[in-house]
Parts: sequence; C-alpha cells; structure tokens
Amino acid sequence: MIYSKCWAQLGNLQAHILLEKYLRMEKSHLKASAAVADLNAQGQRNSTLPWFWSLDVQGDSISNDWMNEFYRVHWLRAKALHDRWLEEQLLVEHEMGWTLQFFLYKASMWLSHITHNGDPLPEGHKCYAIRQAHMYHKLAKHARTTFLKANPMLKIIV
Repeated sequence: MIYSKCWAQLGNLQAHILLEKYLRMEKSHLKASAAVADLNAQGQRNSTLPWFWSLDVQGDSISNDWMNEFYRVHWLRAKALHDRWLEEQLLVEHEMGWTLQFFLYKASMWLSHITHNGDPLPEGHKCYAIRQAHMYHKLAKHARTTFLKANPMLKIIV
C-alpha cells in the first residue's frame, strides 16, 4: 500500500524516468516463490518472476548467496522452458513434412492400384482409385499452403 501511494506521487511529480523503472505493483506480484525452497514443487513450470526481481537494489544479487541461488534457479527454469519451445518447434516442423509425405504417399499408392499387375480393373475401381489419389493430392496441396502461411521461412522437403 505504501509503495502504491509513493508510485502515485511519482506520477503527480511527473517523474517519468523513475516510473519507467519502477512499475505499478499488483497483488499477483507479491506471491512468494517456493522455487528455491522446494525445487520439485508442482505448478512452477511456467511461472515467471515479477518485474521487481530484475532490479539490482544496491548490488544485493552480488553479496547475497540466497539471492544468487534464487536468480540461478529461475534462470535455469526459464532456459529449460526456452529449450523446450525450441524442441517443440523443431518437432512441429518435422511433423509438417511427414504429413505432406504421407498424403503424397497415399496418392501414389492409389495411382499404383490402377496399373497393379497389368490386370484390367473394372471401370468403377479405376474411378475410385483416381478419385482417392486426387483427394490426397488436394490434401497435400492444402497442407503445404497452410503450413507455409503459418511459417513462411519453413523449408518443407517433398
């Protein structure tokens, strides 16, 4: 409450430089983090620190071992989350390529049924096989267009 009153007074004094450094304090910012005390606590995977933990007040992060450990734990958690997202992006890009390859494989499989063993197929079977091959080609074309729209830098090998 005291911080909020002081922050409001800084606004009245038009101290814009200080207001850029010291942001508005919310009740959600005041929740204690148990990451150092209980490293295996549930529900901390996506937690982030409030803005004021990044302030180095009078060099407290250098002189205080507890603060060093606190920052280290949160940095490692943030790095793990970043690495997890990079891995997920790589997997999604591969899955996009695999999806295209599957559609094209199914299209070629249906086309191969038409000329299978050189035996003449009934006209209805040929039409069905051609229709299925066309459907899978359309699915591949739509998937490629959609994937490239989602990520224009994507290099799909097919």
